[in-house]
Amino acid sequence: MSRKPAATLSASLVAVKGMAAPAADMPGRIAPTPAAAATPATAPVPAAVSAMPTPEPRADGAGQGDSGGQPLNFRVPETFRREFKTYAAQHDMKLNELLRLSFAALRRQNGD
Repeated sequence: MSRKPAATLSASLVAVKGMAAPAADMPGRIAPTPAAAATPATAPVPAAVSAMPTPEPRADGAGQGDSGGQPLNFRVPETFRREFKTYAAQHDMKLNELLRLSFAALRRQNGD
């Protein structure tokens, strides 16, 4: 049994985080079905969805711009983590929203 010669690496073969792209000839993941193609893009909104209140912008900016945020990673004791997550869930809040509101309250309290 003979070994294959090792392939030489070139700069175009090295992956760079965030710069990945599919091959030009690669097919898409999901092919549109005939039923989906026939559905108009402006289909009527179900009554249950249209009755939902539209969230209003908040003065403190909470809940806005979440998609482009940067990670904030740090360790906390397990008991604090459990309390924090429980409080957020009980008040129907996201964890990052609770953190932002907590920080804003601390700044107000300290006069910043």
